Order: sequence, then C-alpha cells, then structure tokens
Amino acid sequence: MSNCIKCGISLPENALFCHICGKKQVSTSTGRSAIRRGKGEGSAYKRGKTWEAAVVLGYKLKDGKAQPVRRTKGGFKTKKEALEYIPILRQDRCRSTPTINDLWYRFQNSKQYDKLSDSRKEKYSIVWRKIESETFVNIDILTVSDLQKIVDSHANTYYPARDLRDTLSKLYQLAIQDQFVTVNLAEYIELPPLNAKEREAFTQEDITKLWNDYLAGNTFTGNILLMIYSGCMPSELLGLRKDQIDWEHKIISGAGRKTKVRKETPIVLADCIIPVLADLCDHSNGDKVLHINKDRFYDLYYSALERAGCKRLPPYSARHTTASTLALENVNPNLIQRIMRHSRFSTTEQYVHIDISPTLAAVNKLHGAIDLYCQGDGGESNG
Repeated sequence: MSNCIKCGISLPENALFCHICGKKQVSTSTGRSAIRRGKGEGSAYKRGKTWEAAVVLGYKLKDGKAQPVRRTKGGFKTKKEALEYIPILRQDRCRSTPTINDLWYRFQNSKQYDKLSDSRKEKYSIVWRKIESETFVNIDILTVSDLQKIVDSHANTYYPARDLRDTLSKLYQLAIQDQFVTVNLAEYIELPPLNAKEREAFTQEDITKLWNDYLAGNTFTGNILLMIYSGCMPSELLGLRKDQIDWEHKIISGAGRKTKVRKETPIVLADCIIPVLADLCDHSNGDKVLHINKDRFYDLYYSALERAGCKRLPPYSARHTTASTLALENVNPNLIQRIMRHSRFSTTEQYVHIDISPTLAAVNKLHGAIDLYCQGDGGESNG
C-alpha cells in the first residue's frame, strides 16, 4: 500500500491516480518524482527511464542544521524492483539508531539519573535547553568536529563547556551499552582554558573592603562575608533556613548541597561571623536567611563588589578564600578538609554530633578585617 502524494489517502498498490482527489501519482516526465512510503521505509524515485531506491539512515549537522544522510541505488527497470531493494540498502538496520534527543530522554528516565544530585540535574537540564534544537541527529553520524562545533557555539567558558561535554558523554555511554557506537567521542571535545578568576581567592585587602562596606550599612555584603568565613557555597546560602542554625554550638546543619558529605557535615561558624549572620536573619522576613532568587543574588553580589572596590570575582571565590586563608595560617590539612567538607569521612565522622571544637578553633584563625567588627558593639552573639 502507498499513500496519495496530495491528499494522503491509502491507495492500491501501483495505482496511477488517486480515486479520491484524482491526483496523478507517477510522473511520466523525465524529471524526478517519488512514491513515498511510511516514515523509515524508504522511497522509490523515477530518474529518466529507470527507478532509484533511497533510504534515510540518519542526520548530520551542516551549517548548524540537521541534514538527512541518504543511501541510494539506481538503475532499476521498475518501481517494484527499486522498492524490493530497500531492505538491502538499510542493511537490516531493524534497530533504529537513536538520536541525541532519544538518548537524552532515555537518560532522564534511568536509575543513573535518579542518583544524581539536584544541582547536577539542574546543570544537565540547563545544558540541554541550550543545545536541544541541534539534537535530532543520529549519534552514529556525528563526528568529533560536529561535537566540537556544538560546544563552541553554546559554551565559550570552561565550566559551561565542561558541563556540556559531560552531558554528551553520558549519552554516548548509553549508546555504547547498546552497541550503537563503539567510542565515546565526547571525550575528545576540547574545553576552553580555565579563566584564572574562576578559581582566584579574595585578598586580605579585598576582605577589608568588604568589611568596611558591610559596616557602612550595606547588609547584603554580610552574605559575602558569611561565605568567606564559613566556606558556604552560593547554592547553600540561597537555601539556608534560620532553623538550620545552631547558635549554641556555632554550626549550620542540613544546609549542605551536592555531595553526601556536604549534606551530612555541619558548616562551622567563626566567632566573628555569628553577629553578621544574626544581622542577616534580623533583616530577613520568613524562614530563609536570604529571600531572593539566583539572578537577584548575582546582581546584588557584583554590585556589592563594585561598591566596595573589590576585584570582580565569582561567588565561588569566597569558598576558595576560606581554604586559601586557612592554608596560609598553617591549619592542619585534615581540619581544612573537614571545614570545607571536601574529603570522604568515615562513618562516625559523618554524624552531626562529631567533635567540632578543633574546627571552631581553626575557623577563628580567619582574622584580620573581622577585628573591625569584633571590637565594635556588634561583637556579641545573639545566640
């Protein structure tokens, strides 16, 4: 059975005219015409006096657009002979090679995806939204050059490019498991150089400027100081609830993100940052310490740096500052790892009620500009 090329109604095999609309189905001219079959079944084209069989095997990127990859065979005397040759052209490809789009939806419904942290899922989703329009391409057709063009056009800095490469790598792993491809080409994607500012720490001069800006009445700057003196990540700060603060023991519990260790290990608070945290809580209505979305946070963050006269470093530099300053103070590396919540802890160390006195003593070595505040009236904890 075939369908009318005009109205789409089913026609008897070899019908020359549609019995509904009367459209002629086969051109008698020397130009190219086609009898189209169901999607993926191939087509027969009239070329001069002979017929040509054709199938679409997949798609490839060309100038940023998906173009069909066809396999053809000509020289058949009749349309029937051309159609009968289609299975040979398809080379018994009964399993349809998945597109990147197919693999993404399979990945989203996999156990591997379920085990990812919420932040990692969010990163993959952000990446996917950027490239989705270019994903209707069979994965076995893509080349390293194709993948590199996708990354270069959608991610021009290191971390977004890395997230994009990691996402594509996950999809290649699924394709390899089902033997659609044999090599993870995503591993050959080259990333942009890592900008030094993305991992640079604030200097002591910067920290002093931030304290001066905070003491001048700019409450938001206290959030930057909180990240510097606790190792708190931006995502943890944005999700921090007031009931997670243990004023008596000077820790924050249950606010960790991304890894199991960070989720189960308390954030330790230096003595002089506690009044700042109390001030932030007083200025916040509701259950959270900071009631703003991510976009607003970044706007206020960079505005504070500019107002204070500091280098324009990303929020994560505050966390780098914590580790760098502790290292400069010759704090025991094991204590730094515990404060930063980086390493793998033993089972007993993962409990909230671990002995925190050594880490409390360590974070209090983050001295300097904080003395400006500790010597003032705000030096008392309200906990």
